[in-house]
Amino acid sequence: MRNCRKIFHARAGALLAVGALLLLSGCAAILGLDGDPSKLAEAPDYRVGDRWVYHVEEGYRLPLVWNETWEIIRIGTEGITVQITLKGERIDETRTELWPRPGLVLQGALMNVETRKFNTPYQRYRFPIRAGDSWNQRLDTVDAKERWGQRPNYITRAWGWEKIKTPVGETDALRLNQIITFDDEDPWRWPTRGNYDFWYAPAVNNIVYAKRLANYIEKGDELGGIEISAQLETIELRSYTRGKP
Repeated sequence: MRNCRKIFHARAGALLAVGALLLLSGCAAILGLDGDPSKLAEAPDYRVGDRWVYHVEEGYRLPLVWNETWEIIRIGTEGITVQITLKGERIDETRTELWPRPGLVLQGALMNVETRKFNTPYQRYRFPIRAGDSWNQRLDTVDAKERWGQRPNYITRAWGWEKIKTPVGETDALRLNQIITFDDEDPWRWPTRGNYDFWYAPAVNNIVYAKRLANYIEKGDELGGIEISAQLETIELRSYTRGKP
């Protein structure tokens, strides 16, 4: 039974990988790659009331679908407070992120819709960003002791600029790739590893599209390390509203 389950997960993982490619080609249209190092994504000038609405699909054959609204509700000495609301047929959640300044996250999510707190802010973006830039960090999370003392780590690379078409129109976006190792290793499984692609567009001060894949391997796998899918998510911007100055 154990081996049959492994084979099922392996086949399911292959189907999910194919699904990711189909989703990518079916939603956003991405054209070309421009590695001009003089072209910068500058730190955004956020305003209270800035609002982004994303359409999110998790999974492939029977996806979980929801709309995710990000709205800046406060800007003060502590930083930028963002309320994130998820609404869908099987999901209804609200969480809050705190950004000390653009690009840094003191409280927020790494993988799904969890809320984490960081002793040292997570550097989601390192502004200004140009094609060819990269940065990495071993994250210092508040709950590290509860996770066997592990610390997530990642490396982010900026591949280049691309024209991307979404429901909000066509825009220039800087393609970023993040490889992340999470802190969820336990006696039965190795840590989850994520491979995330983001398209950050200065015109909307945020991402316009993203695809996030993650998997893990169980320890003692008799078949030699079959990867089990933990995440297959696509995110597409559907609307952007600028707050009042």
